[in-house]
Amino acid sequence: MSKKTLKLRFNTENSGTLYWRALIDGVEHLADHVDIRVPSYTSQDTLPDGRIKWHISADYTELVWEGTNLIVK
Repeated sequence: MSKKTLKLRFNTENSGTLYWRALIDGVEHLADHVDIRVPSYTSQDTLPDGRIKWHISADYTELVWEGTNLIVK
């Protein structure tokens, strides 16, 4: 199985739940908790409007969702 990259950002618009924005294949998913079980690193993207966004990123082979909790393997 090939590895893919997950990007995590803190969700500044949370309302006491769903604290993390998980960018998976360019699609945003929200999570309460993320358990990263692979090496991680920081990365940045420049959005089309010029804003810079920072991430905790990880290359993974498997993602497991347990409700709103995400496990990165």
